[in-house]
Amino acid sequence: MRRFIVVLTFPLMMFAQMISIDDFKTDIFSRVDKNPKEVSLSVIIEGRYVEDESYKITDALNVVIGSFYVEDLLTSKGKEALKKLLIDYTAKKYGIDIDEVYIQKLMIDQNPSTNDIISALKKEGCCK
Repeated sequence: MRRFIVVLTFPLMMFAQMISIDDFKTDIFSRVDKNPKEVSLSVIIEGRYVEDESYKITDALNVVIGSFYVEDLLTSKGKEALKKLLIDYTAKKYGIDIDEVYIQKLMIDQNPSTNDIISALKKEGCCK
């Protein structure tokens, strides 16, 4: 039985490729304060002919991630939605067949702006 399964899946594995997009950075708006936050993302993508079409996948990732708010990407539901939307968008727009998307790293830069620091100091009564 195992041989049968291996024989059936071997041709599919021959066409599967993998690309890694490391430290993809973009700005995404926050739902709370309506300001953009920098997001850093590293993903591994498996599919057919993805190495040849990596520039199209990077473009699709940029388009898809821009449709989310920062707060949405902090939840597991939001991350799964990002994966599904990327797979669907690349299939529809470019005809690229992505099998799996693995998020290796998703970091949101929470560095406060100068105005945020001044506002916090004013609330504490340190500045007038």
